[in-house]
Amino acid sequence: MSLVTERLNWLDGVRAAAASFVVLHHVWHLTWHDYPHNSGPWVLGWMLYGHLAVAVFIVVSGFSLALAPLRHEQRLRGGARRFIRRRAWRIIPAYWAALALSTVLFAVIISPETSGSTLVRSVVVHGLLIQDIIPSVDPNGAFWSIAVEWQIYFLFPVILWVARRWSLMAAVTLTVSVVVGAHVLADTVSAFDGIHHLSPQFLALFAMGVLAAKAVTVSPTRIQRRRLAATCIAILIAFVVAANTAGSAWIVDQYFWIDLVFGIATASFLAVVTAGGFPTARRLLGSRPAVFIGGFSYSLYLMHGPLLHSLNKLIVEPLALPKLAQFVGLVGIGVPLIFGLCYAFYLGFEKPFIAQRGSSAIREMPVVQAFHRLRRPSAPTPARARA
Repeated sequence: MSLVTERLNWLDGVRAAAASFVVLHHVWHLTWHDYPHNSGPWVLGWMLYGHLAVAVFIVVSGFSLALAPLRHEQRLRGGARRFIRRRAWRIIPAYWAALALSTVLFAVIISPETSGSTLVRSVVVHGLLIQDIIPSVDPNGAFWSIAVEWQIYFLFPVILWVARRWSLMAAVTLTVSVVVGAHVLADTVSAFDGIHHLSPQFLALFAMGVLAAKAVTVSPTRIQRRRLAATCIAILIAFVVAANTAGSAWIVDQYFWIDLVFGIATASFLAVVTAGGFPTARRLLGSRPAVFIGGFSYSLYLMHGPLLHSLNKLIVEPLALPKLAQFVGLVGIGVPLIFGLCYAFYLGFEKPFIAQRGSSAIREMPVVQAFHRLRRPSAPTPARARA
């Protein structure tokens, strides 16, 4: 079986690692409140950079979505409309369910003082996936990136069109150039400052993932693999040095450029692993636990935030524990609980829309089935025969 048709299970491991990193970042964030400064133990300082895990998600998204077009001369099978419809069916039902549950937790536990009108505005804005365009109260800290990725989907056919007309490298170069130009414009002209809220660098990261997917059909040579591997390792080392010399506040302030460089490292890593490099990493990422967690990583990403906040506010904060004890408790007890609850959310609100297409997916949802069972009248008990 060729690499083109073989399922790249280790990609689920990458998703699992990124989602788990985001969860740990938010545990750290709930414990120490001086972000972007690190007021916690130095050894835990790496958890401050959860944003970079979202950048990894975007690169992986471009990589995985490009696999099918690369088999069909960089064309979306069925056209752009079919692609958008399938992506909507894949991500929006679970997202809307998470929005509903997050709003309830936010209104009842996390921020009960929030007014009803504010919550209604938030639900409408988030429901339409325009929270990066129109300001509103955020019931879930992870939702911002879902809107960004959804909007990127509409530009993916444009990237492929440029790739067909010229080349994939030209399409990626053009995309990165436009993104950098938009950032510079937003920095220099105050009227365009809103561009920053759109996280335009994520479009460039998505395009980098598309380029990395080329390694599935055109395997890099040994020299190219070594160069890509060296690039990946050099960027990681440079990031560690910068974080320890310039400081976390500087890193966060420079996230636009850091994201772009980190995107190059991630795309290089994906291309190298696809071509057979980094075998130890590939084995770990393709292991059964990693693939299992990666399978529900989207649900984990969607729901971990409000669940963590609720757990912290109801149980951890009233105990008034020392900071380190609070962190250990959240990691040791809270995180496994969150993983379990997010897996249950996956079974109820995400998996049916993966396994089924059309209205049958809604009928397969456990909540809907339970509702029908409650409405179904029970069969009459037969009268006992007389002796």
